[in-house]
Amino acid sequence: MTRFSQFTWTCALLCAAHISGLGQETLPTTGQSLEGTWIAQVAQPGGDFAPFGLGTFSPNGSYLGTSSDPTQSNHHGVWLRVGDRKFVLSTMFFTRDEKGAYNGIARTRIAITLAGDSKSYTATVERIIMDVAGRELQVITGIRGRSVRMDVETQKSPIEPSRPVTAVFQVDGPGPRSRLDSRKIH
Repeated sequence: MTRFSQFTWTCALLCAAHISGLGQETLPTTGQSLEGTWIAQVAQPGGDFAPFGLGTFSPNGSYLGTSSDPTQSNHHGVWLRVGDRKFVLSTMFFTRDEKGAYNGIARTRIAITLAGDSKSYTATVERIIMDVAGRELQVITGIRGRSVRMDVETQKSPIEPSRPVTAVFQVDGPGPRSRLDSRKIH
């Protein structure tokens, strides 16, 4: 290959790389996180929104949630940002019957859109119902979700403690020879 054709190919490749990069947008990162605890409501297909539970998104991409439904275990999962105010969340939890006996597994695939103020989000949910062996039994689509970010609240009428509280600490480990220490906390 001659130097001229090497130069021509190099220029063509550089131009192609530049042109393909023109359509890509740089996503803003300020406020673009789900980190923190959220209060969730869920609407089953065709139903109204009802209180559902709490979910905490950790900085490392893990998720832990609790449901107000006593037939569900804690929800464990992972989340990822996929676009401007767009996220995906995958969770898994175990189900129990009315007597508390383990009777299945559920997985969810959730698409989340964060509001512009980062204080709420809406979601679409697909729930996969499985038996105890993990065999898929049913896929439920059309579930909707919405959540608001939990904020720190201060007491409306704080009351100062009237007397010190005594706490007992185990100082040198468990066992019959361990030593206890009482301290006053003010």
